[in-house]
Amino acid sequence: MGDRKKPPVKAAKLVTNESLQGEKRFFAEIAALLREGRNAAYTAVNLAMVKTYWEIGRRIVEQEQRGIEHADYGEYLIVGLARYLGDNFGRGFSESNLRNFRQFYLTFPDEIRYTLCSELGWSHIRLIMRLDDDKARRYYLAETREQHWSVRTLERNIRTGHYERLLSSQQPTVRKSPAAATRSAHDFIKDPYVSARWTCTCACSTT
Repeated sequence: MGDRKKPPVKAAKLVTNESLQGEKRFFAEIAALLREGRNAAYTAVNLAMVKTYWEIGRRIVEQEQRGIEHADYGEYLIVGLARYLGDNFGRGFSESNLRNFRQFYLTFPDEIRYTLCSELGWSHIRLIMRLDDDKARRYYLAETREQHWSVRTLERNIRTGHYERLLSSQQPTVRKSPAAATRSAHDFIKDPYVSARWTCTCACSTT
């Protein structure tokens, strides 16, 4: 007769209340180690990725400046580079992405602002660098980093004018006469910039 397999020992017989609590603490510690490792890996990868994108943008701008005598050299350069990187590295380096890298460098050319950007995700940076107001960009960079805003939260705050509402709340209230208020509204509407923006609101869409 062959050796009979021993029946598995039931875990319940080996587990006491105290050992069960110890195991739970052990499992939680292992889970915490994994989360810490994943977060560290994400931070390192994100830092390297953002730095690389900024450097690519810098090199594109520098190369464009060398061929400045040709008006369409910049576009020619982007198209050629996208094709070359696609052949060598696969997807992820489309013409639109390379333009984003270029815009990244042009928007944040100084090292101090770049250091702030390196603490954010690429999706955060793309949203912030599309803003025209430099002060608004500074505000959203700092707030996103300090408040740990998700991409969705940042997008919502930009869309709802979080920065503009904050400015308005800090402005002192000045009472105006009805005549002055009428003139202010009239002058605002007559402003050519406001008129142009009003005209193209329905025709333009954000990218």
